[in-house]
Amino acid sequence: MPEVREIIFYGKSGDGVHAVADQLVQRLIRQGFYVISYPEYDPERRETLAKIHVRVSKEPIHVRGPVMNPEIAVFLDVRLLRDNQEALSARKIIVNAPPSRELVTKYAGNVNGEVISINLNELRRAGTDYTAQVVNLIIDTLFNSYT
Repeated sequence: MPEVREIIFYGKSGDGVHAVADQLVQRLIRQGFYVISYPEYDPERRETLAKIHVRVSKEPIHVRGPVMNPEIAVFLDVRLLRDNQEALSARKIIVNAPPSRELVTKYAGNVNGEVISINLNELRRAGTDYTAQVVNLIIDTLFNSYT
């Protein structure tokens, strides 16, 4: 059975969560991986929650359904940590927040996995393409744990 790596993204509509996930999927496909990705939405309304489930493998993927045990959970809004406790079991949590474990603890409580902070608001103000930065961070995190 092939090793399937799971990543889940959480964001609000307009956060760019689809752009980040799409760019990640395209890069992984170009690197020769098999990838399955699909979005899940709350009912249509302003600032609705979007989850994007991504599976990556070196062989064809036959698993379908929601990501249940993500290796990496990406939160494009630190406040989403509060309502998505199921993703906090991920080994790596990438969160849009200033580099402060205290802020993550405020919204999520104690987190067992490694927390990686990236301040997207600062990158946006600087005019930086934050999508590419997040994708690079995820790929580095994914491959550094590929042992």
